[in-house]
Amino acid sequence: MFEITKYKKSNVKITIRLPEDVYYMMKKISKKEDMSFNNVLVSCIQNSLDEMDLDKYKDVEVDI
Repeated sequence: MFEITKYKKSNVKITIRLPEDVYYMMKKISKKEDMSFNNVLVSCIQNSLDEMDLDKYKDVEVDI
């Protein structure tokens, strides 16, 4: 089951654009769970990644 967890080592800053309905739902979740918007967002992303088969991406290089 999906759980929202606190992340203490989120140190990469990015800018993203979200659909309004996604943004407002995430704001509601963060308020109800008494967690930061960032924690909710990172939890959602991590959960999605955990559910994916990431093997096909292991050889892809990215700029850091």
